[in-house]
Amino acid sequence: MKKLSGRGLLWAAILALSGGFVWWAFFAPAGTVFRLYDRDRDQVVLSVPIKAGDKLSLEIEHSFEHIPWYEYYTVTEDFQFNLDAIAVAGYGAGIPAEMDVPTHIEDGLVWMEEINSVFPRFSWITSDKYMKGFTLNGEKIFDFRSLPDASRIRGEIIEKRGYLSDV
Repeated sequence: MKKLSGRGLLWAAILALSGGFVWWAFFAPAGTVFRLYDRDRDQVVLSVPIKAGDKLSLEIEHSFEHIPWYEYYTVTEDFQFNLDAIAVAGYGAGIPAEMDVPTHIEDGLVWMEEINSVFPRFSWITSDKYMKGFTLNGEKIFDFRSLPDASRIRGEIIEKRGYLSDV
């Protein structure tokens, strides 16, 4: 069997290190991120790390009466969005009053809990007046009023591949 020379060992080491770097940079599992995309401009407007069990909430203003509406989600183990609860200041058009879930009134809001409706992604047409904040684990991460009115937004969880790649 032929022995590798010093030069051959050097090239083998360089090749191995290069291959390891390429794998780390572009293919290694690098965690998951929640992203909001502007579908019209095909542009990412928010990207934050997220994991199973994290809590998301959405605040909007609903209907002609301008009543507050809150939605509460938990990120599932398979990285979807479980709608846990809705809190809204009344019943009216568009309010899902027919749901057979535990309901109670607290601080002027009607709470509908244990909804357990799963969504693989979010798709919204935003309003610069009525869509307000989006929080992750109680911390505000996005203000929808920063977008142009009627922006078409998609929210989804992406598994990042590679520490230097965008996806």
